[in-house]
Amino acid sequence: MQQQPTTASQNKVPNIVAIGGGTGLPNLLKGLKDYTPDINLTAIVTTFDDGGSSGILRDQLGIPALGDIRRCLTALARENQDARAVAEIFNYRFDAQAKLNEHSLGNLILASLLDRLGDLAAVVEVAAEVLNIQGNVIPVATQPGHLRAQLADGSWIESETKINNRTNPDSQIKCIKLQSTIPANPHAIAAIQAADIITAGPGDLYTSVIPNLLPQGIADAIRRSQADLTFICNVRNKPAETAHFNASDHVRTFNSYFPPRKVDTAILNQPTDTDAANPNTIQIDKEAHQIAPRVTIANLASQDNPQNHNPQKLAKTIITQIPILQIPVNPPLSSRLGADQ
Repeated sequence: MQQQPTTASQNKVPNIVAIGGGTGLPNLLKGLKDYTPDINLTAIVTTFDDGGSSGILRDQLGIPALGDIRRCLTALARENQDARAVAEIFNYRFDAQAKLNEHSLGNLILASLLDRLGDLAAVVEVAAEVLNIQGNVIPVATQPGHLRAQLADGSWIESETKINNRTNPDSQIKCIKLQSTIPANPHAIAAIQAADIITAGPGDLYTSVIPNLLPQGIADAIRRSQADLTFICNVRNKPAETAHFNASDHVRTFNSYFPPRKVDTAILNQPTDTDAANPNTIQIDKEAHQIAPRVTIANLASQDNPQNHNPQKLAKTIITQIPILQIPVNPPLSSRLGADQ
């Protein structure tokens, strides 16, 4: 069963609550899990994507999106043979020619559990126990919901898929909302209240990170939290969402969803000379140096996948740069932090 978050003052082990979705959040979770065991790690995961296997299941069954939940569960699976074998099964995706239409087996398992148990929180607890995860995974909401984006020209785009598939991103996104009011998962609010540090990102700003702030109660919980709020800026922009954004644009946009609270720490990737030439690379502008009380700039990109963070480098930056997290690390991993995993 999943452990409930506890405060650092109770057990001297800090609580990290990581908010996001897509591929960025599982990448971060894997880095933190591998870097040190001396944290209580909780992922709060968006459930509003509507593409691929998740989208098919939510349309056919009327359930929240399960894909990002599955990715986070498998990222936190412990490094033993049995857990990793189950994680590989959860991530198995059927061939596009099959009638299962590229479904992830893990999504189907989660959907079948939800049909049987009728409670998404219970489904996640069962999967977490089967995968023997190191940490907690909490869906931000247990009801299905759809995203809608208002563009700078005043028009609206309905659904996460249409937002990301638009071919003419000249009109920037003005804001992102839910089509209807959805209450937050109470366990997500409780985790935020117990957090010592809250991280947001990396991930698509408007469809993976900010959507977690939209269910009723989440923004207010962050606003009231005494935790260090850390924003992890992406390595590259997604043209359909944040074309031409600088680092300060990302932080400023994120801040706008829970005023007057602002991020305490911003972690920014320093582009290499080679990557700086890529038109989608997020540049560190002058304002970025003053966008938060604590700004950390480092080369955090993966060598193998330069559009993503190196999970161990990112974990090291979080653990070593924030005073409350001055805790021991796993020696075998800390000795090879410069290498991609």
